[in-house]
Amino acid sequence: MTVEIRKKVPGDIRAGQMVPVTVLAEGPVASGPGGPLTVDLRIPVERMRRGPSGLRFAIHIRKWRGTNVAPVTLTEVGDPWRLVSKPPPSELRELLDDNRFLAQHVYGVASATLDLFETTLGRRMPWNLEGRLVLKARDQADAYETGYERGSNIIRFGSIERLGYKVPIALYRDIVAHEVTHAILDGFRPAWADALANTEQLAMHEAIADLVAILSVFSSREVVYRQLAAVANGSGTGKPVTDEVMMRSLFDFAKDLFARGALREPLLDVAPKDWQQLPEPHARGSVVVGAVLRTVQRLWAERNSRFGDNQSLQQKAESGSIVGMRVLRMVIRGLSYMPPVDVTWRDLLRGIIAADMDMIPEDQHHYRDVLQDEFSAIGIRRIPSANISGVENYTSLRYPIRLRALGSDPQEVQRFVWENPRLLDAARLERRTPLSSTRVRTSERVSPDGFVVSEIGASFIQTVRMGRKEAFVRLGLKTERDYVDIRGGGVLRFDAGGRLVYAAFKPVLDRERQAAMFVSDEQRAAEQAASSTARNKFHRTGD
Repeated sequence: MTVEIRKKVPGDIRAGQMVPVTVLAEGPVASGPGGPLTVDLRIPVERMRRGPSGLRFAIHIRKWRGTNVAPVTLTEVGDPWRLVSKPPPSELRELLDDNRFLAQHVYGVASATLDLFETTLGRRMPWNLEGRLVLKARDQADAYETGYERGSNIIRFGSIERLGYKVPIALYRDIVAHEVTHAILDGFRPAWADALANTEQLAMHEAIADLVAILSVFSSREVVYRQLAAVANGSGTGKPVTDEVMMRSLFDFAKDLFARGALREPLLDVAPKDWQQLPEPHARGSVVVGAVLRTVQRLWAERNSRFGDNQSLQQKAESGSIVGMRVLRMVIRGLSYMPPVDVTWRDLLRGIIAADMDMIPEDQHHYRDVLQDEFSAIGIRRIPSANISGVENYTSLRYPIRLRALGSDPQEVQRFVWENPRLLDAARLERRTPLSSTRVRTSERVSPDGFVVSEIGASFIQTVRMGRKEAFVRLGLKTERDYVDIRGGGVLRFDAGGRLVYAAFKPVLDRERQAAMFVSDEQRAAEQAASSTARNKFHRTGD
């Protein structure tokens, strides 16, 4: 399929122009009557070079034998703006050897995943390091080494054995989406996975990456229909699709995506009582993944009940894809309302609820209530609606700022905090230590009523190094180390007029919070050892 992009001059390509690209709906082994099940994703148009390589991604395809990269071209000869999207070969052996389709599939899924974040948050998403994200789609690494590597802007995709064939992991849509999400989160909130991050932040990484992997694939109506029909043991014609069937459909689908050997942990049917102390990030995050999927299932059943029992299986599948994407966007939107350090599951829940209230004040179909119920069922307390923004605690704020600079200059944000001692007290900043990081980003999102919501988001981090005696006197921390690094920070959101509308802090000099995080030298060392592998490569689930 050649996608026509009519242009007379390069200036005819406009921002926001999209183009369809064919990718595998799930993976290469699952096949329909005419070969692997495919889906067309709509991705932003861009100029592409041989490789393929665009502005944000570079896809490297290694030959099956040797280490040399075999560059391919995805565009029309002589026209780098015209993407040529081709269907995959119907035979498995031919598909596994098709370098061009492998590059097309990886590029399409990666671009669609990045576009999902950028359109939901209304802003560009940077990588942790400048430059392109390199996706090595057929690397020499085995399946256990597949993953995003911090500090290198590289994602390696190895191979697994399936049906007697060596299958590139990169042909599984959910795994590509999962690893690209890690790269996006690492650029968006680097402190969630740096050397001072604990298991909770790494588990947050894994949970969000799995939710993007599951729900972005599940949002394809063809995929949902196929799963419904399979669970109903037939085409589904004339057979009722009950809530039980839908629950099995969603969770069997998720388990299928998790079934990559040691690449995934199975979903837990019942959350362990001590799940928030599990030392392995994937295992801890899977409990929250289950809560969000149960939210999708309940809302899906409620939507079907509103439309009655005369719906076709296709209509029910479409409802499932709509609900899944709506919940996924709720989760992603909540990320920009979370602090840049030391985030917890309750921070995630508060961010989701607060962001959704800003976008959709009238929650007619109770998306927020159902999500709160499911989080409460796994032990995460509900978020009260009263003062969820946190700004009612800070009345009579001074605004000695320049609005134009507020949206681009970190110094202007620091000035705002400095000029309002109540905010300084809330953040419990160390007055003698400068902020170690301040980020400012503007965002524009379109609400369901068609109005554009423009906001300025600012985050700041402060890291303070204290000697053994100072740490005990000021924070009550008992350590045998020569020094300890403690930190905190916050996120501030301003409306288009420069007024503070949301605030969330992780106080730096907070004795209770820092003591709960540090506990002891032994526990801190044990936690760092348990999570060190996941910190460097976001893929392992242990032995």
